[in-house]
Amino acid sequence: MILLTDLIGRVGNLSALKDFISFLGTVKGDLSNITAPPFILSPQSLTEFPAYWAERPSLFAATASEPSAERRMLNVLQIYLTSLQRQYYIGQPVESGTKKPLNPFLGELFFCECCDPEGRSKVEVICEQVSHHPPTTACFIRDQQNGVRAEAYSTQHTSLSGTSVVVRQSGHAILTVDKYKESYLFPFPDVYAKSILTGSPYPELQGTYKLFSTSGCTAEITFGGKSMNPFSSSERNGFEASVYKTTDASKKSIFQLQGVWSSKWTIADGRGQKISTYDLSDPNNQPVAMRLPDSPSPWESRRAWKDVAEPLRKGNFSVALDAKSQLEQAQRDLRKKEKASGKKWQSAFFKQVNEGEEASQESKALAMLLAEAKGSIDAKNVLGNNGCWRFDPAKEKKWRAGQTSWPATPFG
Repeated sequence: MILLTDLIGRVGNLSALKDFISFLGTVKGDLSNITAPPFILSPQSLTEFPAYWAERPSLFAATASEPSAERRMLNVLQIYLTSLQRQYYIGQPVESGTKKPLNPFLGELFFCECCDPEGRSKVEVICEQVSHHPPTTACFIRDQQNGVRAEAYSTQHTSLSGTSVVVRQSGHAILTVDKYKESYLFPFPDVYAKSILTGSPYPELQGTYKLFSTSGCTAEITFGGKSMNPFSSSERNGFEASVYKTTDASKKSIFQLQGVWSSKWTIADGRGQKISTYDLSDPNNQPVAMRLPDSPSPWESRRAWKDVAEPLRKGNFSVALDAKSQLEQAQRDLRKKEKASGKKWQSAFFKQVNEGEEASQESKALAMLLAEAKGSIDAKNVLGNNGCWRFDPAKEKKWRAGQTSWPATPFG
């Protein structure tokens, strides 16, 4: 039963949303930091998103125990695909659609652990907002027990295209498997928030992207299109993918995947013979619960946004907006103090580097893979529009020891 007050509220929200979309059409440049109406805000910050790669720790670790290079590429592709639903539906059920995540503040952190129930894998996640203008999020994900790690950074640029909001991402992720001395390069797809004016927006990915590896295999994914969904007539979230030898000019498939990245997909061999179906709703494929810090830092995302997130969940939008404004104003005040004192903000876990001058395995692999992929990848976009960011173990050690010069809290 729909109450009249709920209906009036929904109509009012749709009217406000249409006004907001009309306003966005007048804005030139990046829309990332535009204040959105509170009823379209998610109670979750963007800094949490990389953790969705770690929610299936046994899958994350499996690459290290797979002797076949082709199947290792398939497993890495599966890690990527299984992260998409929770990432782009903002941790909500698909039927709930998507919302705008909270814009992270400079220095915002997110830590968690995802542990395999049988103790075979523990994946640690460290995320940090390393830049606010432009917005850039960096992360480091590691399973020390199995020798698998990933690090990534993404700079977002938001714009309006018709009635869709488009988030273009620059940067990349690199996953490294120590046992095989292999690295895998992931570019980031553009994200479209569609059907906004209906009040039930949903995310869509579009375009063709390649996942490159030093193992000699490549995975190619094409997003979008009704014809890609073998399970229903839905036009949403379809994709096709294949794994093939990088040196094979004909791109003869070793594995073929087809389906819906927010639901389920089939995996077939090179002849098209079905091997299996991966269903995200299967009880055996459910993400594990994230373990959060027992005593979170004031800079930790969920603690910092608590007074905003709780009212948003309860629909107390005016309370949420007031709390959000207080945090944002405190951040502006901190930036003014830094400018007046001549100080420059220093990130806690990551360092900005000139790619090619840094000697980490990730940087060496990136240079090699970009050279191999020349002509089939936008190297400038992969390197990022806000520099290259790498995890710094020395900085982590200082943070753990409490040796930072940050203010006590993000409020100053």
